[in-house]
Amino acid sequence: MPSIVVGTLSFALGLWSLFIWWWSVAEFLRGFTPIALILFGLIAIGASMSTKENRTKDKKDNDL
Repeated sequence: MPSIVVGTLSFALGLWSLFIWWWSVAEFLRGFTPIALILFGLIAIGASMSTKENRTKDKKDNDL
């Protein structure tokens, strides 16, 4: 029961803060979005290179 009360109170305070400090939240999102896109792009490039490397390795193993 206490966790429900704490969760509800946290949710209500979070919504209230979101509306009160909307411009600060929007400013944070504008600054965070390019950084997140760069990081996700690097992760995608790394994953595709790793997959390509694994395919090349598997192909060489099958040729033997």
